[in-house]
Amino acid sequence: MNMRLSCLIGIAVCFAVTFWAPHYHLAAKVIGITLLGFAILTTFLEGEPPRKVQKKPA
Repeated sequence: MNMRLSCLIGIAVCFAVTFWAPHYHLAAKVIGITLLGFAILTTFLEGEPPRKVQKKPA
């Protein structure tokens, strides 16, 4: 969760940099796309935890 969260924060910062400093637009785009790739990759690698099956009382 920490890797995905840090990547999403990084993407938000890159988006903000695009508006605050337009001359860094391409660098922010490259870094943002790279962080998005890392977030997607870690999502698939980590997966979801297995669900706990609750037995119904008889």
